[in-house]
Amino acid sequence: MPEIIPFIADRQITINDAIEEYLAYSQSIGALSETSVFNRRLELNRFNRYCKSKKIGWVTEIQKHLAITYLGSLKIQNNSKKTIMIILTSFFDYLVTERLVLDNILANVKKPRVFIADGDYLNLEEIDRLFYTEAQTTSEKLVDRNLLLLSLFTILCMRVAETIQLQMSDVRMDEKKLWVKRKGGKIAKLPMNEDLLDRFYNWFEMRETFKNAHKVPWIFISTHGRQMTIRQARHIVSAALEKAEINKRKKGPHLLRHSGATLYLKQGEDIKTIQYLLGHSNLTTTSRYVHSDSDALEDSINKCPTFCT
Repeated sequence: MPEIIPFIADRQITINDAIEEYLAYSQSIGALSETSVFNRRLELNRFNRYCKSKKIGWVTEIQKHLAITYLGSLKIQNNSKKTIMIILTSFFDYLVTERLVLDNILANVKKPRVFIADGDYLNLEEIDRLFYTEAQTTSEKLVDRNLLLLSLFTILCMRVAETIQLQMSDVRMDEKKLWVKRKGGKIAKLPMNEDLLDRFYNWFEMRETFKNAHKVPWIFISTHGRQMTIRQARHIVSAALEKAEINKRKKGPHLLRHSGATLYLKQGEDIKTIQYLLGHSNLTTTSRYVHSDSDALEDSINKCPTFCT
């Protein structure tokens, strides 16, 4: 019989340290955005706390039964449990690649069945009501900032992380372009219609009155003169939806992003143009059409209705 050689990890590492290494590596190669890193850290730290409660502190001590028991202890819906399984599977893939463990203990575990409901989105009347209500109920100091934020989510279908990272130099008024840093560091030069240009002009004028306006580069800042956080942006959207009496399962920026994309689709816009606008990674396979799509994209932005004029 051939001799069985026991697996020896390249190095011993705690679960906590392995989590941080995995997240740092994934972000450095552009596999995860800041938002994804934040969310995955929360889930992986929750798993780490469970391991500690079972006196497990090293990655080499994690067994399949432990992971299955942990998943079974979570009192959450199957779609959320499936997401956690995907996160853990990715984490264990990294451990295998780094030769910190022998194999991925979740690789062959069947994921739970989930019911995929139709996605929430706002129709044209609801979008108009959202903007109108925000314009009528928000203070003079904040209304232009908030309307611009809502516009970027809806008209340009931007991600919340992309939006709060925008700097003053990213707005090219003369070119009518907005330079957006996508996942992985790529820059998308998105066209702006007259409605968006007006939103920027109005906010920039009010921004001058904010603390640290000339000291910080971020377009979106708080009343304290600091960069707007993801949590603050989400709160602005959810509060605006509540004031407009719009009730959806999802109440954050992604709802507006999805609504904008759906609006363009209903207008009959080409799906490749919409994919480029959304910044989806699978558009790398259609990169040779990006130049021709840019003209179609500009036409699409210019045809987008003006909300609350």
